[in-house]
Amino acid sequence: MGYGNGAYMKRKIYAVLGALLVLFHVLVRTQEGFADTYRRVCFPFVVSTFSRITGQFPFSVGEGLILAGLILTILLVLGALLFLFTRKSKKPFGMGFSKGYRRYAGIYAWILLGLGWIMSLNCYVFYGCSSFNDMYIKKDGATQEYTTKELIELRDYVIRQANALSKELPRDENGMLIYDGDMEAQCAKEIERLGELYPQLSGYCPRGKGIHSSKFLSQQYIMGYYFPFSMEANYNTEMYIANVPATVCHELAHLHGFIYEDDANLIGYLACVTSEDPFFQYSGYLSVIAYLNDDLYKSLDKNKQLYKTYRQCNNRVKKDMVFLTKEAWTEVEKNAVVKTTTVKKASNAFLNANLNLNGVEEGVASYGEVVQRLLEYYEEN
Repeated sequence: MGYGNGAYMKRKIYAVLGALLVLFHVLVRTQEGFADTYRRVCFPFVVSTFSRITGQFPFSVGEGLILAGLILTILLVLGALLFLFTRKSKKPFGMGFSKGYRRYAGIYAWILLGLGWIMSLNCYVFYGCSSFNDMYIKKDGATQEYTTKELIELRDYVIRQANALSKELPRDENGMLIYDGDMEAQCAKEIERLGELYPQLSGYCPRGKGIHSSKFLSQQYIMGYYFPFSMEANYNTEMYIANVPATVCHELAHLHGFIYEDDANLIGYLACVTSEDPFFQYSGYLSVIAYLNDDLYKSLDKNKQLYKTYRQCNNRVKKDMVFLTKEAWTEVEKNAVVKTTTVKKASNAFLNANLNLNGVEEGVASYGEVVQRLLEYYEEN
């Protein structure tokens, strides 16, 4: 009788927590200012507490949790198959396993509910928040249409800066960039400095962490990841070093509650180009050139000849605008278990579905909206 009451109470508590989770999402979607208040008042405490804990580990805790989750899920599926064969068995093994599996499934359900709360509080809620530009740049919230001329002027400025910096930075005997310093710590410092201008970026900022399974991440063409359940900003250690500062600062922007990709791209750009470190400046400019090139090309009705008449990147910049070097790609493909094309398709499908589910209709194309944000920023500054 006591056991039955205990099981009933657990189910009741589970149902209440599940209902509260649904209510939380309803409030985020329907109550204006609810998500912003949570981000401003509560989230900095979450970051300061949990990032300090996971920051004590030299490896990505989030990556380890994903591996643990996969193992637990595989055990659940295998256990379910065995459960189907043993649930009616009156033998000691069958009876013992069935009882044990039910307990395991119950624990798994609690873990899922916990993950639902963590993902909601540390990630999904921010899709209901004001954008970085609405808070600090275009405070009237109005979206302005910019001319091709303004786009050309911005692109020209960015490429001029990148071309100049590319000649100043140290390189190895093969012409590849090198950096002498603690890049992870410097990224945190740049975000903290930016927080003096934009308060939501202030407060505790952890170091970025490299991901052990970066070769698999490379197959997905992913530069970095924000892990909401471990409060970490992780980056791909296989990618070319020029991408690291802008990528880590981008992920740290997510860690401060700016979940939209155009916001994070802009924050990563600003953290880098306003730095006193030339390498960081260069990384910032490189991070947006492809988006600017793409927008200009489209605005010129994809006229290649006309496009070529505008300022172009020098050979150094072109060489530095790579995701992975040829050598790194060779290593990735050599160790690949699944073809890169297959992994990339699956990754894009998942990212698009996740973004669409959270109201980002453009899906992965929303990354390119940083151009609009840049135009707004430079107009106001």
